[in-house]
Amino acid sequence: MVRLLISAEGHSEYKFINEAVVPHLAQFQVFVTTQNMKGNISIDRVKTKLNKLIYNHDFATTLYDFYGFKRRGLEGSETKETLEQKIKTSIESSQQYKVISYIQMYEFEALLFSDAEIMAKNLNVSQDWIGEILDEFNDVEKINNSIETAPSKRIAKNAKYIKTQHAPKILQEIGLLKIREKCQGFNAWLTQLEGLGG
Repeated sequence: MVRLLISAEGHSEYKFINEAVVPHLAQFQVFVTTQNMKGNISIDRVKTKLNKLIYNHDFATTLYDFYGFKRRGLEGSETKETLEQKIKTSIESSQQYKVISYIQMYEFEALLFSDAEIMAKNLNVSQDWIGEILDEFNDVEKINNSIETAPSKRIAKNAKYIKTQHAPKILQEIGLLKIREKCQGFNAWLTQLEGLGG
């Protein structure tokens, strides 16, 4: 039995983890405690929260958006990898081996694009604009041109979108199998978590 802490960026991520990821990982003897950061993610906040909790767990991981981070980098030089490394090194050195830091590119909402039909149905909108976005990007985790065209901004432009209401419901209906098939970064992260129970 492995005790895993998953630190979630906000309520939608927290709900998705509890509804989809927790029961899935239990099959691998990985038992999850979920911690909700309630937004406003920064290295300082992560450091404070995780250093208090990590001693009670065998491993700790994160599910934060790249765009959710405050003060990422002064000149846009920050990357997914540099942020993940900063999270890891913010933890007490004796506990760093437990940390599997994960940043979702570019936002949690990217996962919603894993199934255009389910997404459109739940948002009560035409599927056409989703298809156009998917035609532009061959990888849903790369849906982005700038912070103004991040996945959540694209959805809000085309639908009445309430993240805490819509995101967990849509992802639950899409299912982990389809999300993993379409989102390689997310799939690699979940595969690593499954392996903890091995």
